[in-house]
Amino acid sequence: MNEKEPHYVTLSKLKCKEIGMNPNEIVRPRVTLSKLDVQKRQEAYREILSVVRFFSEKLILTLQETPIFIAISDAEGYLLDLAGDDLIKSTIDQFGIHLGSLFRQEDTGTNVVSLALEHKHPVQLVGKDHYHTFLHEMACYGAPFHYKDEDNLLGSVNIMVPVAFHNPLFLPMLNQLVDSIERELLLRKQNRKLNIFNQVLLNGARNGIIITNANGIILEFTDFVKEIFQHSFTSINELPIIGNYFKKVLTLHEIYDSKEVIFQSTIGDQIICLFDAQPIYEGDKVIGAYGQLRDMTDRFFMEEKIKTAEKQVLAGRIAAGIAHEIRNPLTTVRGYLQFLEKEVGSDTGQLFSNLLIPEIDRANKIITDFLSIAKPSEKAFERMQIKHFFTDYLWNFLKSEALLHNVNLDFHIPSHTENLFILCNREELLQVFINLFQNSLQAESDIPLEVRICTNVEDEYIQIKFSDNGKGIPSSILTNIFEPFFSTKDMGTGLGLSVSLKIIENHNGHMTAKSMENSGTTFVIELPIHKEP
Repeated sequence: MNEKEPHYVTLSKLKCKEIGMNPNEIVRPRVTLSKLDVQKRQEAYREILSVVRFFSEKLILTLQETPIFIAISDAEGYLLDLAGDDLIKSTIDQFGIHLGSLFRQEDTGTNVVSLALEHKHPVQLVGKDHYHTFLHEMACYGAPFHYKDEDNLLGSVNIMVPVAFHNPLFLPMLNQLVDSIERELLLRKQNRKLNIFNQVLLNGARNGIIITNANGIILEFTDFVKEIFQHSFTSINELPIIGNYFKKVLTLHEIYDSKEVIFQSTIGDQIICLFDAQPIYEGDKVIGAYGQLRDMTDRFFMEEKIKTAEKQVLAGRIAAGIAHEIRNPLTTVRGYLQFLEKEVGSDTGQLFSNLLIPEIDRANKIITDFLSIAKPSEKAFERMQIKHFFTDYLWNFLKSEALLHNVNLDFHIPSHTENLFILCNREELLQVFINLFQNSLQAESDIPLEVRICTNVEDEYIQIKFSDNGKGIPSSILTNIFEPFFSTKDMGTGLGLSVSLKIIENHNGHMTAKSMENSGTTFVIELPIHKEP
């Protein structure tokens, strides 16, 4: 043996001799994967192999005057890729070395694949360094590669050239090749982690985040942005409402903080957000914009409910005070007007009956409505079947009004709801639907008015939808329609919907409104299903 040969070569040859290998015999790998198994391993190593191939091809191109062959193995020693000189490839084919061949010392003797993987450092076998004589005409170099951030052996890169082309610089060159491979693999690994982190960060919160470049092209956006706008955008020019804000951020370098913006979903629901935006700088240069939509819808409506409750408390106090101070004098005045109506002339009597007394009655009704908002209902509740309430009771009251005003009135009470029961006061519920019907009459558009009432079951509630095809309610005032005294009508008191909402709440139910301008309005009422006692 050559005394100058590396220690690992000496040890390997001793092992080959101990297990009885014949150095003059041509040995072949004993284990070779099937074509399907090779494909599975290549797929598992797909990214790793693409990186190794890229740098290996650059090395082959650099040494294009040298007959060089490169073999890539996985961490177990299975060959997963072969590239380079065709003459060398045909030679090793004769020795049974193919894709999927397993290189083990006990099968193939002293070889760079198993030595590099075993000792985890670069190795070389030049000519007679090989145990078997049929390889003495070859010079081989091998080096393991890892992820640089952990001791995770991935495989080996191996070079084979005719011994006449051996060059002491091949091993340092292979080291440099492996270093480039490991740095690229680590960079890709870190990028994957960063992408995962970004996805969790961007999509984990209930925020809509939009990132653009300096030209206003949208680079990134979160799922909540898609939820708001219902589809994707490529440019800020396509963004409704906030597109102009982004333009000012990019051109004027403006910053927005907690600007309230209101969007409308495809089904008419309001989405209320706080919008933040600012430029993205690289040095002094603006390279893009960052915008964030914070969903405040639930909080907004909760605050509105709190405000409504506070208004109702205040209304109750006011109502309690005015009911006694105003109603009694009005009753006295009304009585005297009725008495004097018979004593005065016909013109004055007609003024009493047609104007003054109705106005006093109207004032009394306002007081009564206001009290019904502020005070809980004291009327008796009864167990009532859905079919009976709608088809035998409500229909009889609304059909004459519908005929009078030429309204197409449609009731749809499906069979799965008609035999269910609610606990209610029928007169109060009737008042709710009369109020809604009156609202629909005043929202009539150029087309014939249609009113539809239908029922469904949602969880443990009867859901009642009262819909019309009127001109709709502008989104800017939709959130205010249940407030006491809020009205867009010249002669309205602004109490009809407030009274209706209070009645439904007294029935342990919920009432909401959806509307699209020029597409009608739908009031959704949910009342608890009353089970058998």
